[in-house]
Amino acid sequence: MELLLVLFTLIILAASIVYVLLQDWRGQANRLFALFTGCSLVLTCAGAVRFASRNADEIWLLSGLLTSLLAAIFGFLVWLIMILFMPHRYQQPVVRWAMIAPYAFMTVFLAVDWYGRLNIVGGDVFRAETGVLSFVRGPLFWPVFALYIIGCLLAPLAMLVTIAIRHPVMRTPALWLTAGAVFTFLMGYMFRELGLVAVTYVSLLPLHLSFGWVTLRYGVFRPSQIALQAAIENLPDGVLILDAGRHVRFANRAAQRLVPACVRDGQAFERMLAESGFHEQTTAEDQERGRRRFAHATDGKIVLVSEVAINDEQGKSSVVLMRDVTRSERQQAELLTSRAALAERTAELERSLAELQQRDELLRRLTLPIIPLSETVLLVPLIGAFDAARCQTLVTLILPEIAERNARTVLVDLTGLTVFDQDLARALRHLSDGARLMGAQVALCGIRPDMAEVMIHTGSTWNGMRSFATLQAGVKALLASTVVARG
Repeated sequence: MELLLVLFTLIILAASIVYVLLQDWRGQANRLFALFTGCSLVLTCAGAVRFASRNADEIWLLSGLLTSLLAAIFGFLVWLIMILFMPHRYQQPVVRWAMIAPYAFMTVFLAVDWYGRLNIVGGDVFRAETGVLSFVRGPLFWPVFALYIIGCLLAPLAMLVTIAIRHPVMRTPALWLTAGAVFTFLMGYMFRELGLVAVTYVSLLPLHLSFGWVTLRYGVFRPSQIALQAAIENLPDGVLILDAGRHVRFANRAAQRLVPACVRDGQAFERMLAESGFHEQTTAEDQERGRRRFAHATDGKIVLVSEVAINDEQGKSSVVLMRDVTRSERQQAELLTSRAALAERTAELERSLAELQQRDELLRRLTLPIIPLSETVLLVPLIGAFDAARCQTLVTLILPEIAERNARTVLVDLTGLTVFDQDLARALRHLSDGARLMGAQVALCGIRPDMAEVMIHTGSTWNGMRSFATLQAGVKALLASTVVARG
């Protein structure tokens, strides 16, 4: 019967390990459960062999292993409860190692005491009268036994009961595991009292069966939940969960980096921000978008906070999203500054362009002076060389002057020209045609032989245009005709 119970326990433990690892072997909780269950499996095998063996050395070797394994198993149990029900605490290295440190110390201490034959807690003594080994308690047996009761029974039960009270959503699985832990202790005590010492180490079976039921019923080792937890932990934005009293109950890694004070459980959210040096600077735009803005007093860090209320069995809780926008806000401020500088630079360029246009207009007028000889006669001396742009200016500048001054004759002096080409010849023909349409005429003076040759080769008709040999002759003739017209 004892052998069958041991075999049944080994099958259950091995199946639990395989099942949980098949769910998600990369999940941290799954691997920790496999380690916890694997230690229990080794403990069960070692216990069965120890009490079935008749070899004194073998019994002594396995006895030391059993005591050390038992302390390690309950240390892993504490870790497992933390990672399943308090992941934010498990992610804090100081808290995590502080919780398992007593169990690790007890594991090493028991191994050193047993295998070093110090007999501080106790040891096996061979009795000649009976011919068997018997355990003799050492001076620290009862203190160590009290620590065993506290650490291996009361501590896990206190954690599970606290979770069931403070987190109603997790109450049912926590109570199942509580029941499993209680039955484990009772079975171990009962088997020892009944003299079934060999099966004492299968008393961990109720605890593992409760884990199996919680796994199947509530899916605590499902890969979706592990993936969701991993995703939340690795989000670049901070995620906080607040209870109805606005106390922080969960904070992912990003939130802990943004506001280190949130690692303290039970801290009020607004008070936590104030203690961390953040002051609210919510603007009207932030209120319209349903968010709050907090700025750090010393380093200038800016955090945007969005909150979503959730009504569940625990009451009105909230999920808070915290985003560090310091860099984007600074980039936006730099962008606005750059835009302002660009606008100012653009205005300066526009002013410079206007000044250049005015200067060009003045230069055009200076290079093409229009001199009124009388109320109806205008003199336009052409100086230097005329490219295509100056030829176009010649036409566009003189025609408006004809209209504005109501001129009847425009005397164009060619004496100062250095080059006379076909472009200028065509421009003079266009000027003559435009003036004629406006009721005026164009007269030329100072035509040299080379100019006359170019004018002939343009193919245009110059017969309708008056010409004079010199400027003096042209001025004299036009003024005389003006006087005659008035008389």
